[in-house]
Amino acid sequence: MRTTVEPAFGPLVEECAKHGISRTVAFELVASGHLETFKIGAKRYVLVDSLRALPGKLAGQEGGGK
Repeated sequence: MRTTVEPAFGPLVEECAKHGISRTVAFELVASGHLETFKIGAKRYVLVDSLRALPGKLAGQEGGGK
């Protein structure tokens, strides 16, 4: 039996595109601290767990202001 292992990180733009997030919004989310990223050379990578937790972070932000 084969077990597939999902990567812990991936290229920012490509991973965000899989979730319907545009390049511009992806970089806005990074700038606002909603996504955890790092760079190797000129390429920026996102932690997949950070991307998966994004809906909860954004929902908490909306509810906290009211």
